[in-house]
Amino acid sequence: MSAPAGNTNATRWTHQQTHDMLDQIEELAWDESIHTLSQALLKVKGYKQLWSYWKKTWALEGDIMDRIYYIEQIFINKLEEGALFKRLNPSACYFILRQNYGYDSRAEPELPSHLVAELEASAAEVSATDTQTKVGKDSAATDAVRQPLLQPATVITSTGKNTARTSRQAMHHTRQ
Repeated sequence: MSAPAGNTNATRWTHQQTHDMLDQIEELAWDESIHTLSQALLKVKGYKQLWSYWKKTWALEGDIMDRIYYIEQIFINKLEEGALFKRLNPSACYFILRQNYGYDSRAEPELPSHLVAELEASAAEVSATDTQTKVGKDSAATDAVRQPLLQPATVITSTGKNTARTSRQAMHHTRQ
């Protein structure tokens, strides 16, 4: 008979059990003879799908996700250093990094979901405070932004003459 929906005691991987397993994996991550996360998972009788399950299940749990990303970073670093110092085959390291971690030298790393949630929350707070302070000051702020573009600037031309121009004219002149 299955457990009722919402019964957190019925799940195999509770918060504490996941932490305990992550402790074991992190300890193995520092072992010099273990180069990949897959090797460490096998040592603790785990598997890649379990790792993926944890990442989805605990996506908004900052403490667990920080540990997961930290452990992944240990293995990424091992592969990068192994390739750099030729202890491991560089092509194999790049393949593993690309397949397992979405490694791409041109791409910017994505933020973990729990950090995205924090970032969005703080952005919403800043936006709310900015909206409250800007009420009635929109025209003054716009004028303050436009004003410097019309201020005269001294430009020294190629002939050595000082010429008074607006900032906009000076920018146009220097581009030519």
